[in-house]
Amino acid sequence: MLFDRFDRIRIVSLPNRVDRRREMAWQLRKVGLENDPRVEFFDALRMDDPGPFLKAGSHGCFLSHLQILRESAGANKSVLILQDDCDFLPGIAEYELPKCDVFYGGYSLIHPGNPHDSDIIGAHFMGFSAEAARKAVQYLQDYLSPTFQPDKRASEQPDFNPRLRPPIDGAFVWFRRAHPELKTEFAMLSRQRSSKSDVSPGWADNVPALRQLLAIGRRLVRR
Repeated sequence: MLFDRFDRIRIVSLPNRVDRRREMAWQLRKVGLENDPRVEFFDALRMDDPGPFLKAGSHGCFLSHLQILRESAGANKSVLILQDDCDFLPGIAEYELPKCDVFYGGYSLIHPGNPHDSDIIGAHFMGFSAEAARKAVQYLQDYLSPTFQPDKRASEQPDFNPRLRPPIDGAFVWFRRAHPELKTEFAMLSRQRSSKSDVSPGWADNVPALRQLLAIGRRLVRR
């Protein structure tokens, strides 16, 4: 089974998002991970400043992934990182994961084509071997430096801004380009659940009465 290939499974989640943690508990039950000792919620980091990103939420999400990878690399363990808005799709229990270093369990392509060559939106279901975790830690630490130099392909984009960094999903795309020796596998085994965003919530999510109606509507849409 897919999940058997990883030493650790971490779910990035803000402690106050009990709604998402409840939804994730149900997702874990669906795939037999409810009481698995490898599974832990990671209390997502919340930042007041955006750092080198466009939004403070992107900064916290990036640092949360980095910390999980740092802990796994230090223990020489492979890790599967889920975000707390990840919904598993039918067929996940039958999926056999080939040997690889980086794994996407769900994603969207910015440009149609081969996911190995495309820019990708989504980092809600990602796996890393112990070796990939070590290399990712070094790359992501450098990524935060003001002197960081992306690959030529990124710097030649018409909207490239050297003062801003793409969020964590873009960072992982750049990381894979910088380390072509790492084998990546892609599979559509999940989607991101429709729920209030902690990175860029809409105005209605900040109005208590409307927030409750939105939550009910999102649940109905998923069902």
